[in-house]
Amino acid sequence: MDEDRPQLRSQRLRLVNHQGDALRLGMNWTEEDLGKPQVLVDSAYGMGHPGTFHFRELVEEVSNGVYEAGGKPGVFAVSDICDGVVQATSGMSYSLISRDIMAAMVEIHALGHPHDGMVLVSGNDKSVPAHLLAIARCNLPAIHLPGGTQLNAPDYVTSNQMWDMGAAVERGELAREDLHSAQRGACPTCGACQFMGSASTGQVLAEALGLALPGSALVPAPLTKLLRYARATGKQLVDLIRRNLTPREILTREAFENAVVLHAAIGGSTNALLHLPVIAREAGIDLTVDDFDRIHRRVPVLANVKTTGRYPVEYFWYAGGVPAVMLELREMLHLDCLTVTGKTLGENLDEIERDPYFFRERLGYLNNYQIDRDEIIRPRSDPFANDGGLAILYGNLAPDGAMIKTFSVPKQMHTHVGPARVFDFEDEAVHALLQRRISPGDVLVIRYEGPRANGMPEMYYAATILSADPALNTTTAIVTDGRYSGAMKGPCVGHVAPEAIEGGAIALVQDGDLVEIDIPERRLAIVGVDRERRPAEQIDAVLAERRAIWRPPAPRHEKGILSLYSRVAGSSRDGAAMT
Repeated sequence: MDEDRPQLRSQRLRLVNHQGDALRLGMNWTEEDLGKPQVLVDSAYGMGHPGTFHFRELVEEVSNGVYEAGGKPGVFAVSDICDGVVQATSGMSYSLISRDIMAAMVEIHALGHPHDGMVLVSGNDKSVPAHLLAIARCNLPAIHLPGGTQLNAPDYVTSNQMWDMGAAVERGELAREDLHSAQRGACPTCGACQFMGSASTGQVLAEALGLALPGSALVPAPLTKLLRYARATGKQLVDLIRRNLTPREILTREAFENAVVLHAAIGGSTNALLHLPVIAREAGIDLTVDDFDRIHRRVPVLANVKTTGRYPVEYFWYAGGVPAVMLELREMLHLDCLTVTGKTLGENLDEIERDPYFFRERLGYLNNYQIDRDEIIRPRSDPFANDGGLAILYGNLAPDGAMIKTFSVPKQMHTHVGPARVFDFEDEAVHALLQRRISPGDVLVIRYEGPRANGMPEMYYAATILSADPALNTTTAIVTDGRYSGAMKGPCVGHVAPEAIEGGAIALVQDGDLVEIDIPERRLAIVGVDRERRPAEQIDAVLAERRAIWRPPAPRHEKGILSLYSRVAGSSRDGAAMT
């Protein structure tokens, strides 16, 4: 290290802890290793799902890059759980809280040990936001390595299709052999699922924030290109340590606005509303759900990708991925934002444009399929949708807001008034849908599923049954204080705040109340009682009477981590975080 550089954190801590060197030498470190920049290489490796199972090779290549640049890697792992595996079970209550627990463990690894910087390897629903949260919190030089995406399955089947197929089997409308055949081939390789769900969205946001190398989000996992990105990431991280370039210099207000622009342009998962504000808060930035609404109104959707669009995410990377979208929307971005390359976003894009191989290599894969690039990443002059399609609704049913993914909602449902069908548990709503006891025009209200009530699980099973029913998917809505999968589509309102367990108005809804959803006016409200419209003052009086006798139900979780979460979790409006 240069003499005028500040002493590395690892070397300062060695001066006060005389046991640490001995313990490291006990792991076959050399004395030379002790004096090198110490790099935490923390991954989500585990056997929970295909999105992490391939990480050992990536960790090895990151470590090789660190060694090549003169650093010493220290390998750790904190695995995640898969929303698809725990969906529709009690395990889903652990999903959102796992983000905070995972971020805390990375913090412990990073700051509890004498590390100088870190590379975090993840690619899925909660692991990516957990790692971005830890990067912002620890403020050590850091780079995120996205874990990549699966290759396509036969007939373009995706794993999220198993839900409506399973429902069809239960109704006797589909042969079980057809479901088994789809299950066998739906996940042919490791990597994130083949749709722009929470996993793929998180990888895009990491790159959009400037925390991942340009073009590294959503690389098809079997390609050796991902291994090259891994090695380059390790080398670049050591350079960041030597420059003392920390995440707080990258994670500015403008960087988060860039991320929201990209979120809109790809039609990203609604779960980003829970994650980006929490990550921003760790970086000292006030980002709210209203910022999403404001930015989404002016940014077109350019990515024609599943589940709302036509093409799998594998093809999105072939079409140029995040850099291609950024170049289409260049004038909407803050190009002077610093990134982990040590250069600004604008400088990165200029280099990519000058590089004769960057897009040629990717587009060559599309040539194999005879698909035009503009079919997948649409030009701004011909967008997939005219705005980003995420709206924040307010009203007497959601005083602190609720969200809806508007561009996936049928136009005839952008304004809707229907009678409430109220369920205190998602299982009850699912059963009613499977038994076809929901009528066209109804508004299913699923409550006591928020962060403090039940960990804020996804209501994906109910939503997918509704969206697969031709009699309901253009006539019927769901409103919940729970959340939805990134693969969700249809007239579904989530994140209603305050949640029911906190005495929010959603706790006061009764069967037969008229619920209004008005996307153009950003409104979610109770507008009638007993299936009849009433003036606003009468509705207020009825709600006051109900509130006077309302009592919260007994806690659903009385021990374990979920009992802690039920006591300390914040509102979904603020990201439902533990801290």
